[in-house]
Amino acid sequence: MKIENKISCVVIAVIIFMTFYFVTGRMQMNDDGFQYEGFAESLAGGHLDFKSFYGFQGLSFFAVPVFWLTRSHNSIIITSIIFSLLSIPLAYMVGRDFYSGRRAGIYFLILFLLTPYPYTTMFRGFQEAALLFFILLIIYASINKKIFAPLAWAIGGIVKPFSLTLFPLFVKDAFTRKGFISLVTGLIIGTLYLGASYYQTGHLINNAAINSYSGNFNTGNPPPLVESFALGVKGYLRVGANLLLYFRKIMISPLVIILGALALWFNKGLRLRKEIAAAIILNFLLVGSLTFSFSKYLLPMTTLFALASVGYLLKYRWLMWLVLLDSFFVFFFIWDYFGSDYWSNIYVYLLPFWVAIAVLLFSRTEKLN
Repeated sequence: MKIENKISCVVIAVIIFMTFYFVTGRMQMNDDGFQYEGFAESLAGGHLDFKSFYGFQGLSFFAVPVFWLTRSHNSIIITSIIFSLLSIPLAYMVGRDFYSGRRAGIYFLILFLLTPYPYTTMFRGFQEAALLFFILLIIYASINKKIFAPLAWAIGGIVKPFSLTLFPLFVKDAFTRKGFISLVTGLIIGTLYLGASYYQTGHLINNAAINSYSGNFNTGNPPPLVESFALGVKGYLRVGANLLLYFRKIMISPLVIILGALALWFNKGLRLRKEIAAAIILNFLLVGSLTFSFSKYLLPMTTLFALASVGYLLKYRWLMWLVLLDSFFVFFFIWDYFGSDYWSNIYVYLLPFWVAIAVLLFSRTEKLN
């Protein structure tokens, strides 16, 4: 069998295993999930209602046809599952195209599997699984100079605004003739979204902002957006903690973050090095300036660090075993805080971890360029 066919079989197998994994999970809407689901069901009934439901509602637009088809009150979760499954082949293609090699694609797919937060918290209605799909799509389009990069960027921005920090990846191509049309279209999408929200609520973003977890949140009278920002060192220290400390429910192995940072610092030949560094700095500045922050806000940054780290993982293949060991603690703390609510035991919860090991063993038995 040709190597490309073998890789296709591996990717399909990962999709099948992850589908089984998601089917075995228990959907249990919580926190902001009720807002996203409520908005989607209201929209499915023909009512665009920004006033009653806080948050960025980009994913809810995609959930509408899912609700029509299933009539499920977990349609926002089902939509996230679809995006998470679509991210599997996309992660492989991002790694492959960035490094022009199949092994790099396999390694980056492994790092996707070792990022449990997005596909764990989607079972409570959170949107990070869908956000990760759009982050990967923006990166893929930027690598391959696709004209739809600004569109993916704009849609990702109304799912969660943190993806907007990826603009440096494609900014040069956005001002070509075809790219500019796509950029304008993307900006129109964002303007329509913000305009509709402002028309209904009287402010640009009906967001939970700084006190959605302090009693009942009054969607008709949210705090001013400016109150979500504050100058100070504390916010930037939180960014570091949210990258490296397991108990903060971090996105990915701290070792991956360190390897990615070293690659960006020392590997001057790294593709899109300056653009990636600029996007990471923007994500850092945005989240560091917030009065509140969670590790999930750093998903654009951690994805780029993971991509940059693949170069070292290719050069020193023993490092991947250390990444796997390090990743166990990432899984453990997320299991302890979130995952135990949705999977029956930790061994089932660790299925993506076992699959990552299997994919790594496959890569060691095949001659991949």
